[in-house]
Amino acid sequence: MSRLATCLPWRCSINAGVVKKEKDFINKSDDIIKTANWVKQHAHSLRELAFVFFTLALFTGLIWISGKDVEPVIFVMGSISTLLFASPALARYVMPDRKPVRHMSYDEILEFITTSDAKLDWKWIETNWAEEAFLKEDPRLRIRVRLDDAGMQDKGLNESWVITKADQTVNSYWYDLSYDAALIDRFLLVSVDGGLAELPMPDPDTLEVDPLNFKVAQIFDEHNTLEAYMNNAGMSVKIDK
Repeated sequence: MSRLATCLPWRCSINAGVVKKEKDFINKSDDIIKTANWVKQHAHSLRELAFVFFTLALFTGLIWISGKDVEPVIFVMGSISTLLFASPALARYVMPDRKPVRHMSYDEILEFITTSDAKLDWKWIETNWAEEAFLKEDPRLRIRVRLDDAGMQDKGLNESWVITKADQTVNSYWYDLSYDAALIDRFLLVSVDGGLAELPMPDPDTLEVDPLNFKVAQIFDEHNTLEAYMNNAGMSVKIDK
């Protein structure tokens, strides 16, 4: 049976505020990245649209030469054309083109997983005795956990930071990262309340969680309970300085 951790009101309040700021910053960053990704995917269409506005601006310029007062129209169309032409380059600056997963090194794969979108980039599936997530872009990159004794690292885990609610069952499981069936790395997540949440192992002194382990927990956050359980335990994601 796990020891129930207590959270002082002032500590919970401070931690909740920090987590909220981190979440807001991450959400804003995700919006920028999603926008940049959309621009990159539609770069050809945006260039065609930019050419249309450029042609209209050129035609309007000829009208202006003939003596018509259409300078504002030329300015607006020219500005739109410039922004559309420049948008793919700006998107590549925000989100640089990267090599395919199959050409990545070990460190590059781990970095890529950390910066990926847990919901948009990964597909989650389950069987009676296992759960698995694969990268939509390249399904050969997979993270898999066995929910039987073979996949269990510790049964009845006893950690002071663990806070359970209805079910006090706490077990830890190995999550195996592989590419094309070749094992690359392993991660440890703690299953609490009968699998209602899968928590990454924090630093025992600071209760900070490695960003990569947090991302793996996000990928397998079936019930969307990860952040709530982390807040209750006083856990936070480590920010690289």
